[in-house]
Amino acid sequence: MSRKTANLNALAILDRRHPPTAVDRAARSAARQQMEVAELICAARERAGLSQRALAKRVGTTASVICRLENADYD
Repeated sequence: MSRKTANLNALAILDRRHPPTAVDRAARSAARQQMEVAELICAARERAGLSQRALAKRVGTTASVICRLENADYD
């Protein structure tokens, strides 16, 4: 199971166990969007055959920045 699948499953379980309020729905929607963006960045980098360090060098940043972008939990 990928990290994305695990995170989306966790959000689905949370939705079932604790019906969301309007504020919760907005926060959960934002969390889902963050996960999708993180997964897209990671997948594109991997398809290009680049390490985080190589991608960082190409775009003029550090590997830690790329790591944070690929981490959906990072705000």
